[in-house]
Amino acid sequence: MTVYGIVRTDNVKATYDGNIRSGKYFVGATATQIENGNLVQADELVSTVNREVFKCITPVNLTDKNIFLVASPELIYDETKHYSLADFVNPAGGLITLIGLSTGDIVSVSDECIVPIDDADDIPAVGSYITNTAGGTKWTEKTTLGGTETVVGKIIARELYKKDTYLSVIEIL
Repeated sequence: MTVYGIVRTDNVKATYDGNIRSGKYFVGATATQIENGNLVQADELVSTVNREVFKCITPVNLTDKNIFLVASPELIYDETKHYSLADFVNPAGGLITLIGLSTGDIVSVSDECIVPIDDADDIPAVGSYITNTAGGTKWTEKTTLGGTETVVGKIIARELYKKDTYLSVIEIL
């Protein structure tokens, strides 16, 4: 069974100031599924008829603007099996919830959402920096920053979510 990314919006200003958007994720012209906890760029409106749904794309550069966290409510309609948050993925063509991140926000994401530093354990470490990824939707763990990244955070804790699933707690800088 595929394990998908998990996001927890622990302490996010967007829930108070309204920096939340709706979008649909595209790769080229194709609507594509995307996991919660990933980062996308809100590019343009999907249509002029529905002026509140943005076309979301993969950020190309570390300096791209309008980067949002994918954090849709995990609705699983099939009640014939026991599901967890790790079983949820935003379907292709479906609306996704986009959270605008601000300095001081705290979010948590599972390891599936992070490209870790290639070291002995390949596990995101407390104290590491974390940024958006050029050419990808996952977060990237770094020991130092280049100074031009649009989204920058620091892993301030790792918490056991359930059984073998850990969440990295990220404070946005």
